[in-house]
Amino acid sequence: MSSRSTDVPKRRPVPKQPAVKRKAGVSGSLHLTFLAVTAVVALVFRWPFRWILSGAPQLIYALLLGEAKGNRVLPFVPIWTIFATVNFMYAVCSTSWLLFWVFWAACWPTFTIACLFMFDAPAGLARRLSRKTFLRDLHFINDQIAFFDLPALEIDTEVKGLFVIRGVTLSLSTMTLVAHGIEVGIKLSDEIELGIQVDKVTVPLFREIHVDDVYANIKGGEWEVMFGDVPYGKPEEEDSDDSMIVADTALLKAAAAARPAEMVSTMTADAPPTDSEDTKSAFSSVKRLSPDEEKANTKYRQYISHIEDTSSIQIAKKQLIEKSRREENTLDPDKIDDLRAAICAQIHNGPSIPHPPSKSIRVSTLSKTSYPNVKRWLHRFPFLYRVMLFPICYFHTVKFNSVSAAGSGKWFVALMQKYLFKHYSSQDGEIRRLEARISSFFAEANFCVELTKIVSSASFPINTNYDIKCQFDMADVMAYRSLPDAVDLKRVVELGGLDAILNVPIFLFPHHEHIFPEMPTDLKKMELETAIQEAENTAKVMQAQKTLKQMKKDEANMHISAHAHLPMVISQEMLNFIAAIVKATKVIESDKDFEDAKVLRELKRVSTNASDSESVTSMNSVASDATVSEDKSFKAFLRKVDTGFKDASQKTAAGMRKAGVSTVSAMANDRWIARLVGKVTRKLEKAQGEVGYSGDVPIALAPYRARHEDDAKILP
Repeated sequence: MSSRSTDVPKRRPVPKQPAVKRKAGVSGSLHLTFLAVTAVVALVFRWPFRWILSGAPQLIYALLLGEAKGNRVLPFVPIWTIFATVNFMYAVCSTSWLLFWVFWAACWPTFTIACLFMFDAPAGLARRLSRKTFLRDLHFINDQIAFFDLPALEIDTEVKGLFVIRGVTLSLSTMTLVAHGIEVGIKLSDEIELGIQVDKVTVPLFREIHVDDVYANIKGGEWEVMFGDVPYGKPEEEDSDDSMIVADTALLKAAAAARPAEMVSTMTADAPPTDSEDTKSAFSSVKRLSPDEEKANTKYRQYISHIEDTSSIQIAKKQLIEKSRREENTLDPDKIDDLRAAICAQIHNGPSIPHPPSKSIRVSTLSKTSYPNVKRWLHRFPFLYRVMLFPICYFHTVKFNSVSAAGSGKWFVALMQKYLFKHYSSQDGEIRRLEARISSFFAEANFCVELTKIVSSASFPINTNYDIKCQFDMADVMAYRSLPDAVDLKRVVELGGLDAILNVPIFLFPHHEHIFPEMPTDLKKMELETAIQEAENTAKVMQAQKTLKQMKKDEANMHISAHAHLPMVISQEMLNFIAAIVKATKVIESDKDFEDAKVLRELKRVSTNASDSESVTSMNSVASDATVSEDKSFKAFLRKVDTGFKDASQKTAAGMRKAGVSTVSAMANDRWIARLVGKVTRKLEKAQGEVGYSGDVPIALAPYRARHEDDAKILP
């Protein structure tokens, strides 16, 4: 091998080709040539006056100058193509005075925007002027516009709540909108409140919507809700203040009062961030800007850092990581799924809106308009709404990193005592023992359900023959039981994934009254009833009966289809809890059946005594004493027989109840239920495939019919 390799002649190295130098003479002087030719033609002829007035030569000169400096917009399009297209469009538009002014209105803004993107001088001038005029309270950095200290969106309809965004950044070059520090608090009922927090939401326009980790907390009871004093289910009374931005509302006061005192000093959104001592060193690697640009950039970074540092999510994350480093056998911060569940449980006891602003904009104010006739006219074009929503839904697929929802065990125990155990625990020792066992499982723990890698999309049809379809796909579904400070965090349920499809009828969308189903008439109901009686197929009869029932209630259906992806893993603690719940349900059902039977016997006895008294008073007064005595003796005999049967039935029922309770306790004991559930779960841990549910959700149409618009549609 070595001899052959030495005999092969060595190849000569390929000589390096000299680098081809770009001739900058043509491209560098093309803008000057165009400027000179335009000036000469304008001095000699009269027709270039309208051409110069239209803005076409200015736009072409700006593009040629940007090409010479190597910073032109649309670099993938040849410059001669743009030159020919702009002049051809001007030649066509110059034939009509209306088209000329349309071209003028489009050309000059295009020229301005192109200069802002290609040249530093006009961009810096625009930023300086904007900071001193209409963008005085905003931040204009390079190609980004930032908004901070925004007023909250106050929901003052039947459902009460606040929607807070602490900061918004809009990038003009990438057409990307970023929302920082999103906090939502909604009062769902008198004792239930929902709090949602997200650190960042990124919206690349016409591409997708990317949402960071979402942390939702369902709070119940007077000890957890923040909007407890705000009336629920009643719209706000008409206020004489018709201003757009309001302050000192009931929701804002409740949100401000819910913040602890130590949180106000360190986490308030109104406190401006202080300048750091080494601000310049932090931006040493960034391109040097003018003094105004550097000051604006530094201030922008400080505001973003302030939002991140005072976020409840980031504070809880830092506390959990520090605690895991100090103590052993606690949370492992490298397991991101467990860390999310611990963070969600950690922020549960905090307020739903940690950083409420001092001002808000009411939804009721936004719903009002100064031009109701214009709004009514636009609502006559439902086709335009569908054309607008079709591309928005198509291009904006929503992706979530994760969604974690937590609830406190204390509230769960209160709900079970109110709706499940009721008074049965005071009457039965077995139920009392099961209640204590279930309460000990909940104790002070929080329970969290986590969904990861969620992709949701919606298709809004242009054709009204199709329904609105929403699709959801989730990679993992997990449930956790967590004690305070995550000293004991256990995964109790784990599922391989979940997907769901939701079909919403298109006529439920606003301004689509023209395709709303008609009110069912009596004749149509009678025809359906006749068809049910004459039908021979049992399945068709059941379907027709369901249709008739919904027709009488004036309901429509929203179809839901969901599939859970196997395998599924359930911990032993969760199995024991399920066994206790099943057993408690069975024992309570037996006690409930006994109480119902007892109530029915009492009602029957009262009705029997009442009938006896009525029969006695209605007797003929002229009857003989012997006949009356015979009737009384006979009825007394029947009454004794009936009393004997009642006493025997009561004793028998009591004996049957005791036997039933003992039978339930024997059959539905913990070991038997746990063994039965364990067999099922062991099969689910090894099973593959999907377990699905598909059904219809009835929707009452009466509220939608009340909001019908009487105006005829022009573009249906």
